[in-house]
Amino acid sequence: MSILVELLKRSEEAVKKIPVINLDGSIAGEATLPKVFYAPLREDLVWRAFIHLQTHKLQPKGAFKGSGHKYSVESWGAGYGMARISRIKASGTGKAQSGGMVPSAVGGRPTHPPTPEKKIYKELNRKEKKIALITAIAFTGVVDAVVKRGHRIPENITLPIVVDAKIESIAKTKELREFLEKIGLEKELERCKEKKIRAGKGKRRGRRYKKKHGPLIVVLEDHGVSEAASNLPGVEVVKLKDLSVLHLAPGAKPGRLTIYSLNAFEKIDEVLLGGLK
Repeated sequence: MSILVELLKRSEEAVKKIPVINLDGSIAGEATLPKVFYAPLREDLVWRAFIHLQTHKLQPKGAFKGSGHKYSVESWGAGYGMARISRIKASGTGKAQSGGMVPSAVGGRPTHPPTPEKKIYKELNRKEKKIALITAIAFTGVVDAVVKRGHRIPENITLPIVVDAKIESIAKTKELREFLEKIGLEKELERCKEKKIRAGKGKRRGRRYKKKHGPLIVVLEDHGVSEAASNLPGVEVVKLKDLSVLHLAPGAKPGRLTIYSLNAFEKIDEVLLGGLK
């Protein structure tokens, strides 16, 4: 049985209602749970899609083709009581008679350098990518998966979290922080503030601190909420049309705490199930 057939079968068996939260923290109404949240929880599909999509961010790298080939070199041969490696012929450079070109010499060519021709872009089937995204969305509605990722959520909260469409128009960080605190995510925001110093040389390369992934806000249209979230550590905003496994499962671990605007929540099935057979 295909995942899609199983998905449709499960969605027909039960119709679940999810409370819609207003900006003041009160319940504004109810919304029907989309079909994608009934998808089977396949962590292996999410992992595979994450690894493949992550390679699409990589840039080709490699050593300079002329690296270590700056000087004219020649081996002296035997009979001089010296190693028979290639030696630099140029005079007046301070490098004359020293080894060159070979990997064992200082300033010589790299031994096995990375090549820019190496294939680092992994292909992923279109349907497999979409099914993995549907599965990742389904994980956001499972409390155990969200808690397992380390998110701190109140005991009485209902997942997935659906908020009135007005959240898309919040333009101030203070207002967005107050709303998140009203729905019980104070401890989650505190967790995201914690900094951990990276081990290793990365500290010297512009990535000294490791950041935590906090709530993800999915909207249909961005009317300023992304700017409001930019000053809240760990909080991200993404449009529904741009939603990816990379957003929903950082580190290939599904179950990220996700907040859906009502507009996006009602369009999920239309966007993701359209054209999938």
